[in-house]
Amino acid sequence: MSLLILTMKETPQMNAPQNTRKKRSDAGKPQGPRTPRKASPITHMDNGTALIALTGRHGTGRHLRVSKTDLPDLMIFTDNGTRLHVIDNGSGQVKIQIGGRKAKAWKHSTNPSDLVTAARFLVGETHGGRRIRFKDRNAFNLTRDNLEVLVPAIEETFTIDWQKAVAARQTKMQSCLERQTNQ
Repeated sequence: MSLLILTMKETPQMNAPQNTRKKRSDAGKPQGPRTPRKASPITHMDNGTALIALTGRHGTGRHLRVSKTDLPDLMIFTDNGTRLHVIDNGSGQVKIQIGGRKAKAWKHSTNPSDLVTAARFLVGETHGGRRIRFKDRNAFNLTRDNLEVLVPAIEETFTIDWQKAVAARQTKMQSCLERQTNQ
């Protein structure tokens, strides 16, 4: 019985794979200061609604339709529309969501990535076992006529009492703004 003993010189060389990634043409160059997001342009319509132009990967070329009475609160809470995000869940359903510190305070969360849907903000509620539905199934239409509340436990929809909704929204906005000044 013979044993074959190989020394380091006799060991076959294994070539390690070479890095095949292309080097960036701007590698090492300063990118400059971050450009802040611009305020979303607003178009006022004659029928009591306003169109907010959306930006971003899923929002470019789309407009968010909002009742004019809800527009000032939405613009204050979203920093003139810079915090509006269009989120696609991959199956074609989109949500208009609000991000940032105010959204985090709205949800009483410590997660800086938490988002609040714009419809839930307008109705003035946090998640309490209720869903906000769009009558015309268009997530970009947030007018008062198009929103209703669905209670899945009893499978029943209800119209929204907008006086209560605006009062709840104003109260929550005030507490969110107070929380931000205390931090």
